[in-house]
Amino acid sequence: MLHGRALRLQGNPAQALQQLEQSLAETSHPGEVQTEIALCHLATHQLALALDCLQVAVTLQPKLGLSWLLLGDVLVRFDRFTEARDAFAQAVPLFDDDPLHSHALLRWAQALTKTGDAEQSKAAFRACLDQTPDNLDAVLGLGHAELWLDNEPAAAAHFEAALARIDRPPRELLVNYGSALQSCGRYDEARQVFARVVTEHPTDFVSQWYLCQLDLALCRWPEGWSRYGSRFTSGALPYRPMPFRRWDGTAQPDTTLLVLADEGLGDEIMYASCFAETAGRVGKVIVECEPRLHTLLARSFPQISFVPTRRENSLSWLEGLGQPDWQIPSGDLPVLFRRSDDTFPQHAGYLRADPDRVQHWKQRLAAELGAGLKVGLSWRGGTVRTRTRARSLDPGLLEPILAIPGVSFVNLQYGDYQAELDILNACFGTAIRDYPEVVASYDETAALVSALDVVVTVCTSIVHLAGGLNVPTWILTPLAPGWRYTAHRDSMPWYPSTRIFRQQTWGEWQPPCQNLAHALTELTICGDPSPAVCDISPR
Repeated sequence: MLHGRALRLQGNPAQALQQLEQSLAETSHPGEVQTEIALCHLATHQLALALDCLQVAVTLQPKLGLSWLLLGDVLVRFDRFTEARDAFAQAVPLFDDDPLHSHALLRWAQALTKTGDAEQSKAAFRACLDQTPDNLDAVLGLGHAELWLDNEPAAAAHFEAALARIDRPPRELLVNYGSALQSCGRYDEARQVFARVVTEHPTDFVSQWYLCQLDLALCRWPEGWSRYGSRFTSGALPYRPMPFRRWDGTAQPDTTLLVLADEGLGDEIMYASCFAETAGRVGKVIVECEPRLHTLLARSFPQISFVPTRRENSLSWLEGLGQPDWQIPSGDLPVLFRRSDDTFPQHAGYLRADPDRVQHWKQRLAAELGAGLKVGLSWRGGTVRTRTRARSLDPGLLEPILAIPGVSFVNLQYGDYQAELDILNACFGTAIRDYPEVVASYDETAALVSALDVVVTVCTSIVHLAGGLNVPTWILTPLAPGWRYTAHRDSMPWYPSTRIFRQQTWGEWQPPCQNLAHALTELTICGDPSPAVCDISPR
C-alpha cells in the first residue's frame, strides 16, 4: 500500500490504482487500502467510484477517521447533506488528539448548518474555535448559525470580526451582514452594506430586495415600490408568468384583469385593501386567492370574481370565467395605489365577516365569559425561515396582560399550541377560552375576531385579518419587524385600528408586554373599547 500511496503523491494515480488493487488481496487493513483507492479516484475526478470505495472502507474498518472525513466531503459534493453530517459526526471522535480534529469539527458544523441543525452547528463551530481561535471559516459559520437562530446581534458581531480580516469580502458575507444589521434595527449601516453590494454587483437582486424592504420599512414608498419586483428576481418568491399583457394601472373599462395571488396569507389580505380601487379602473376583475380566503373575500368584494387556487401555472382554474386581457400580481397593486402616506385610506374595514356568525359569537362569548372586555390572544408567528424566534415570545411573558381584572381572553393562536395553552392556564390561573373548531374555517375565524373587543398578537396573519375587519389590534413587535409593520411608527399605515407595542432593545419583550398591559388596564377603566368613548386608536 505504501508504494501505491507514493505513486499517488507523485501524481501517478493510474499507476497507484494498479498497485493498490494488487495489494488488496494480501493486506490486513483493507479499509485503509480502499481509502487510498478512493483518493486516486478523487485525483481523477471519479466521484462515484470514490464514494463506493469510501463506503466499503468505513464498513471494513469503522475506526478510520480519515475515511469518514473523506466520505463526508464526497457526500457534500453530491448534495447529500444529511448523510454527510452523519459521516462527519463519526469522524469527529476518531481525531481526538489529532490536528485534523478541528477540521473534522468544522466540516461537521458546516453540514449541520446545511441540514438546519443550527443549535448543534453553533456548538460545533464554537468547539472548533476553542481549538483554532483564528479559524475564519468557523467564525463565518458561527455567524450564519446565529443568523439562522434569529440571534442577529451575535451574527453581526461574528460577521464584523470576519470582515476585519478580509480585504475583499465575498458578496454572500456582505449580504448576510447587511441582513443581520437590518434585523438589529441598524438601518443606516444596513443600507450602506447593501448599497455597496449593488454598486459592485448591479445584478445582485438579493441586495436589491433587502434595500426594497428597508425603504418600505421606513415608509419611503416610491423608492421601495420601485424595487418591489426584486422579490421575484431575487428568488424570494417564485414568478408565475401568465400569457396576458401586464396591467400598468391605466383605466380599461371594457376589459378583464386577472390579479394573481402573491406572497403569504396575511399579504393577500393586506393587498386586498387595493381591490376596490382596482375594480374602479377595469370592467371585470378576477382574483386568484388562497382557498381559505375565498368565502371571506367574495363576501367583502361582491363586484369581483374570486377563484381559489393552489397557484398552478396552468390556466385550467380559469375555465368558465372568460379570457383575461391583463394580469398583475396582487403585490404590485400597492405600487400603483399606495405611493404616499395620504394614499393609505382611513378605512372602517374592507373585510366583511358573516353577520349571522358574528352575532352568534357575540352571544356565545357574552354567555360563556360574562361582562368585561373580550380579548383575542396570539403569541407565536412565522416559520423558521421567517424569523419565528424573533417574532414569537415565551407565553410566560404574557403574565402582566393575563393578570388584568375584568378581561376575558380568547385563544387565537394556531398550530401546535395546546401544551403552551395548558401551561398558561395552569400557571396563571387564567381560563383562556379556546374554540378549536374555529381554526378549521378562516371565515369562522373572521366572525370570532369581529366579535372581540381587542386582539393582542405578535406579528402574524391574524394582524391582517383583524386589521382588515377594523377590529382594534394591538401588536407586540420585535425591535426591527418585517417592513409591513414599519421601522418606527406606532401603527401600521395599512390598518387604522392597529397599535404597535415595539421592543426598544433587541430581544427584550418584557417592556412592550408591560406597556400593553398598562394600556389594557386603562381600557378596562374606560369600559368601552370604541374610539369615540375611550381612545384605543394608534398614538
